[in-house]
Amino acid sequence: MSYRQLLDEAIGDSPASTIDVDQVIGRQRRNRRLRRWGVCGGAAATVLGVIATAVLVLPSAGRQPAPAERPRITTMAGTPEDVARLDAAVIAAVTRQAPEVKWDGSPPRWRQGGKPPNTIEHYFGQGGIAVDGVEGHLMVQIERFASRRTRMSCPYSSHHESCQDSVESNGERIQVSTSGRTDKDRNGRQLVSSTRLATVLRPGDMLVSVTLMSNRSRLDGALPLTVEQQTAIALDPALALAPVPPGVVLTPPPLLSEAPAPPPSPSPPSGQFDPAEQNRIDNAVFAALRRHAPGVKGADGADETPTDLASVWDESGGENTADAYWGQGRLLVGGTTGLFSVQIWRTDPGFFGDLTCGKPTKVYSCKAGVGPHGERYRTVTRTRREGSGVAGEREVDVRRKDGSWLSVTLAGDSPSGKYPLTAAQQQAVAFDPAIALAPLR
Repeated sequence: MSYRQLLDEAIGDSPASTIDVDQVIGRQRRNRRLRRWGVCGGAAATVLGVIATAVLVLPSAGRQPAPAERPRITTMAGTPEDVARLDAAVIAAVTRQAPEVKWDGSPPRWRQGGKPPNTIEHYFGQGGIAVDGVEGHLMVQIERFASRRTRMSCPYSSHHESCQDSVESNGERIQVSTSGRTDKDRNGRQLVSSTRLATVLRPGDMLVSVTLMSNRSRLDGALPLTVEQQTAIALDPALALAPVPPGVVLTPPPLLSEAPAPPPSPSPPSGQFDPAEQNRIDNAVFAALRRHAPGVKGADGADETPTDLASVWDESGGENTADAYWGQGRLLVGGTTGLFSVQIWRTDPGFFGDLTCGKPTKVYSCKAGVGPHGERYRTVTRTRREGSGVAGEREVDVRRKDGSWLSVTLAGDSPSGKYPLTAAQQQAVAFDPAIALAPLR
């Protein structure tokens, strides 16, 4: 089971949340070389905005020291007692760094989903925390075969993306990235959200990842833990899988490409996006929408005034490059509105490179298949409660035969949760071969 499936099932049929877990994936879409697994689930974003990632200097001091030695493990991997041990280790590690922490629920509601993780292979847990009135959502993941899952190399740096890694004296390698996102809702109100990911590659090929997301009810994107505290949690030696039981043989995941990862560079590898190419892709999107959804219009302003598609389309040219495109705008079809976006990547988009489906739930459905041009695709629909109504998001992810990737996302607005396009219309746009990056010269 992929970790995208794992997390979709872990979120399951949970009640409406103020944590927008899917935005975590959105913030990582341009990180092509960090990890082959990711986080997802929960409510999908109803607004999409400009992505910005802060430059981070890894802390060397300022955190409470974790125990100097790894505690002796007395539980057997794969047993309920082992899951309980790791749950308790997470709570102890967080409390050690933030003694004033308050947990969601009493006792803490630290959950793994419908069934506990198989700790012979991995551990995953998540829950809400609050420190000094600042709430957030915490997730902890532990895996074996780390070298087969990640390169632990930062992608190229730009004013949109950056991360930092370092090596501890005991050989543990740390990578920390912090992302901030500014959105606007349909009334023009500015919303800020943020997420921070601390990953530790330990000797013995074990990977520990601690993810922290801000609460959507706060407009400033504040996180309840400092970067020092979060890094210390990831370094806590008690967060470790038990040895594999005698007689159990694990099958390692496939090796990552043996080709060395490109070194970080100060700018995107193929330079800035050509404005002419920007316009070409924009027009290809508009043409596909008009062809498959006759009468489609743009929806402008808080009153959703019908207008031309081009006038509401935000192509975010400052973020696009010759290897990546993103554009979005609100659509109006037959009185139904929703935010529509198109993203294209020349190579593996990281978290969105997973085309597998998780187990269907009341709030999640997924269908994978092969498109008309031989492309592989997956259509995922997520719904959530929003006030007294329902909202949702439908996403079509496509891997084309030339190796490029495309994602077409559409929001279903509250209170009805209806979409301005049918699933077939949205898929037809995603399969349109004219919506593509220019070939490399």
